[in-house]
Amino acid sequence: MYKRRRDIEVFFRFLKQELNFSHFLSLNENGIRVVLYMTVITAMPVMIYKRENRIGYETAVRRMRIELENLIMAIVAVESGGDVKKADLDDP
Repeated sequence: MYKRRRDIEVFFRFLKQELNFSHFLSLNENGIRVVLYMTVITAMPVMIYKRENRIGYETAVRRMRIELENLIMAIVAVESGGDVKKADLDDP
């Protein structure tokens, strides 16, 4: 366990600094676990996107946010009967 101490410290520093996991939304053990799991699960697609595109973490977060917003807007346009090409959106 002592040999892995540095890896554990780096992991918790990543949670606190990059994912803003510094305040607990719940005080019971189950609530803390749920928030921790949600945070880690949310970070995984960002880390995969970062690795695939060879960019920094903040750039990956920013680009993913833009791409997800565009995808959501295109889906809303299609579902409401609109034309995605008129709104300069990619076809979902």
